[in-house]
Amino acid sequence: MKNSFKKSLVVLSIALMGFTTVNCPGKKDDNTALLLAGLFLLNQPEYTVILTGTLRGADNLPMKDGKVTIADVAGGGFLTGGQGTISDFTTCVTAGAPPANGTADGEFTLLFKTPSLSGVLDFTPNDAASATNASSCSTITGLAASDFTNVTGPTGQLAVNLDLNDRSNTSQVSLSGNTGYSITVKSISVFVKGEYTLQSPTVGENVCDGGRLTGSPVIKSGSISSSETWSGGILLQGTVFVESGATITVTPGTAVFGQRGSSIFFKRGSKLVSNGTAADPICWSSASSLGSRFPGDWGGIVTIGDSGATRASNTEGTTPQGYGGTGSLPGTSNLEMSYTIIEFGGNEVAPGDELNNLSMYASNTTLNHVQAHRGLDDQFEAWGGTGAWSNILATGGLDDDLDLDEGFGGSTLGSGATITNFISHKYIAACGGSASTDPHGLEWDGIHSDGGVACNSPSAPLLARCTTVTLNKFTLIGAGIAGGTAGRIREGAQATLTNGVAYGHASGFRVDTATAVTAATATTVRGQSGQSTTGTLNTVTYDITSLPITSDGGINTESNCGFASTKPDYTLRSGFAAGIGGAADGKWWENWAVFRAR
Repeated sequence: MKNSFKKSLVVLSIALMGFTTVNCPGKKDDNTALLLAGLFLLNQPEYTVILTGTLRGADNLPMKDGKVTIADVAGGGFLTGGQGTISDFTTCVTAGAPPANGTADGEFTLLFKTPSLSGVLDFTPNDAASATNASSCSTITGLAASDFTNVTGPTGQLAVNLDLNDRSNTSQVSLSGNTGYSITVKSISVFVKGEYTLQSPTVGENVCDGGRLTGSPVIKSGSISSSETWSGGILLQGTVFVESGATITVTPGTAVFGQRGSSIFFKRGSKLVSNGTAADPICWSSASSLGSRFPGDWGGIVTIGDSGATRASNTEGTTPQGYGGTGSLPGTSNLEMSYTIIEFGGNEVAPGDELNNLSMYASNTTLNHVQAHRGLDDQFEAWGGTGAWSNILATGGLDDDLDLDEGFGGSTLGSGATITNFISHKYIAACGGSASTDPHGLEWDGIHSDGGVACNSPSAPLLARCTTVTLNKFTLIGAGIAGGTAGRIREGAQATLTNGVAYGHASGFRVDTATAVTAATATTVRGQSGQSTTGTLNTVTYDITSLPITSDGGINTESNCGFASTKPDYTLRSGFAAGIGGAADGKWWENWAVFRAR
């Protein structure tokens, strides 16, 4: 009981300190008022709703090129603060259980949080200006967010009346005031803040959930201009900037919590060292209450280095920073991570502008035993720069799991980077969150789409280099999400795939030739039976007929979403040659990684 009470105090202090003023003067420490206020705040209700439905037009046909948006009505205040508008694109094809896909039905998924059991939201439908429902799926999934501008009908009113005794009842929501379109509610799930039934937590889950902390976290906000060592509990508020010349060293067992809308940017000339151990991993997580954490709660980690990219541009984020341009590889090391977990990041800072769990711009990075978990946008994304990565795990992400862009690992001499032991595991929609229109296992772009020159030529300038990567020993497990591929390689990327398996995605690998010549080769790579490669990727054998790993922990097959006592075992089943897959060198994720979906 004592340990449980201590854990509750830590969680309440994290929630409370998000509402307190930093550096308030006082004569002495007196936590009585703080505790009472914290208990009040902790007891305030909050409900997370995951709504899955379908959108149809006036002709009653599925609107597979649509987009739906919900928002508070003027002065309504039904949504929990900080959420703004919430939207999702409708799917072109609703996937069934692998390996078969279902039919086009305009499905969308919306996740929102509210402190009230009942209220009203504005519901606005749009479709794409440059596509129609007669367009092919490949055309629709390639549309930019800016294409979805056609108003298909007036804003309707989505009435919400939650019934905690029957949380899956689809009649908890209803739409009125809609003309020219309709929705059908397929499923609804309601989660209550504070309800948390995690069984047999791993070491990492204990760290991420504050189970090893005592006392209040230290608040970090604004700019940090000198080197610091972080330990215990840390709370990020707003956008935190680490200035040039400063190094943040995070000690094993530390938990860093991001308040809703927060993020941390390591500017050019700064450095992050986040090296945990298997017994004491480091966790960067959401400051939301246990059981109420979801993809996009906070922004994640952004690093900016001096290793160059195929263009000079600005990062994503509320305060974009410059990156890229000329810079010699490998450049200055500015990110070191081992036994580190980053989860629930990727909040949308502007329409179509999402951060990621881990964003690396022109950075020289070393990653070893690193997990990105339940990101709203990409799990790992690099623009230029280079790195040495091994034992990398991406679980439950809603867009791309390994996104490499703008010359990552590339040089005029074509040296390239190597990533070894990579595992990607998508979660089903019932686990929460709105997947993107093209959630791939891999997405590699050689140069920016405006590059305009061939890359990787010995005579080409540095800015014409392209992404050059070897991925060795990998496992890509999908959840049949519409628009997703095992891997998409394009825009001049030079990709070498070896000793891998891919299963459960809507389609196999796709290789596009765009501005520059994309070169992709595969050696000892197996995919899902019945699928094929779009474009040219030699020697992928599509012959896997069932889940190739020992167990997904019941996350996808039983919909327990990682809360059960069993955890995934990514060891390949019998029938696969030795040295194949992301677990070829053993269960390197065991005990320290995390799997619960919220």
